[in-house]
Amino acid sequence: MSPVRLARALGEPATIGVCAPAGRTDEAQLAQAVAHMQDLGHRVVVPEGVLHAWRYFSGTDEERLGVLHGLVDLPEIDLVIAARGGYGITRLLPRIDWNRIAASGKAFVGFSDFTAFNMAAYACANLVTFHGPLLCVDFGKPQPDNFMEQHFWMTLGRNAHRIDDIPCDHRHGMRRVDGTLWGGNLSLLAHLVGTPYFPSIDGGILYVEEIAEEPYAVERLFLQLYHAGVLQRQSAILLGDFSDCVPTNPIRYPYSMEEVIETLRAWLPIPVLTGLPFGHISRKVTLPFGAPGTLSIRDGSYSLRFSGHVRAR
Repeated sequence: MSPVRLARALGEPATIGVCAPAGRTDEAQLAQAVAHMQDLGHRVVVPEGVLHAWRYFSGTDEERLGVLHGLVDLPEIDLVIAARGGYGITRLLPRIDWNRIAASGKAFVGFSDFTAFNMAAYACANLVTFHGPLLCVDFGKPQPDNFMEQHFWMTLGRNAHRIDDIPCDHRHGMRRVDGTLWGGNLSLLAHLVGTPYFPSIDGGILYVEEIAEEPYAVERLFLQLYHAGVLQRQSAILLGDFSDCVPTNPIRYPYSMEEVIETLRAWLPIPVLTGLPFGHISRKVTLPFGAPGTLSIRDGSYSLRFSGHVRAR
């Protein structure tokens, strides 16, 4: 495999471009987020098409694609961040110019539906991207989360970062695990299995999160990855937040996320660790997709560090 392609480390102030490749953008949230970034001293570029609306989406497929490629072609932009998630990026994957994206030197950030972008960028162009906050969802709040902001700017601005002392009950003793960091939303990971947009990563550290799926359905999604041989090829799995993933049918056995995790650990001989602070939550870290990572596992906790995810400006 050819070497990975890296974005430039983010400087201060930065020029931030806003794309809207998925669901409709909330105008009030967008204004709040832009004002917050400007208060921090950054310049924000919001293409006119970001507030378009067509069916479920922020504009037609052509409009959303045009916004993305337009930002890629602006040399002054350092970072492209998605306004929100939802659904829509998988409609665009065959039409995105991945070499153009990778050659731009820009950082690309988002989560949820943006998992599809991260996966395809690595699979099609060896580009390291970032699973991190969405502009409107995270920076459009009256008071964005301090933990989220701290990890966001540090991850994008320097070549090494770490998340220390994550509590976790596990069956493993002290050990170190090295591998490629990758992952994101479980539904998107399962959805892209068998497509050209699913990267082939062996010995990786796979991070996974989900929202609003019943635990049995979460397990079924994991089984898709298991039956495809993906889980067995990893060195560790890190579970983030599974927001609202609870049993809801009172006449069925209340299958729980705890039982899903127990099942994963029974299937796999590798560490399956819980508690990584990421997902559909305010207090989240920003993680590279495609960069080297190292887990340091201890009794009752673990730490994660990564480096080589950005290049010098």
